Amino acid sequence: RQMCIRDRPYHYITAEIVNNRIAGLSNYITINKGSRHGVKPDMGVVSTRGIVGVVSTVSEHFSVVIPLLNPKLRISSRLQRGSFYGSLSWDGRDTRYAYLDELPRHAVFKEGDTVVTSGFSAVFPANIMVGTVAKFEKGKDYNFYSLKIKLGTDFWALKSVRVTQNDFHDERTA
Repeated sequence: RQMCIRDRPYHYITAEIVNNRIAGLSNYITINKGSRHGVKPDMGVVSTRGIVGVVSTVSEHFSVVIPLLNPKLRISSRLQRGSFYGSLSWDGRDTRYAYLDELPRHAVFKEGDTVVTSGFSAVFPANIMVGTVAKFEKGKDYNFYSLKIKLGTDFWALKSVRVTQNDFHDERTA
C-alpha cells in the first residue's frame, strides 16, 4: 500500500520493523517489506518524527536499513531557516544525537533551530525533519561549524517506518 506525499514524485511504502539493532556501531534495522512491495536499495526511510536511514539490501519480503545511527551513513541536511547546509552523521556515541558538519562559519542559527533534509540527493525529499540544534562548536577547520543535533526520531521506540519511493530516482542519479 502506498501513500502519496506532497513532494511528488515521492511516495511512501509503510513497513513494520522486525529487527532493530542499534546498540553498537554497525547498526541496522530490518523491515517487513521487500522487492515484492517495491522496495529497492538506496531508498530513504523515515518515521513520523524524522529520518531513519537508507535501505541497504532487499529480499522478496524483507529489507535491511542502515540507520542514521551508523557512522557510515551521511545525509545532506540543512537549517530550515536560511539556506545553509552540511553533512549529517552519527559519531557512534549517544543515540539521541548526530552532528551536522561542514556548516559555513557565516551561517546564522541558534539553539533550537530545526534541521531538515536538503533535497540534494534522490534518496530523501527536501524538508523532512531531522532534528533540532542542541549545541554548536567550531569544526576541525576554523571556517566551519559542527552542530550537535537532537534527532527527531527516537530509534529505541521505532515500530513502523515509511520507505520513500522516488519515481525519478534512476533518472536523477544517471
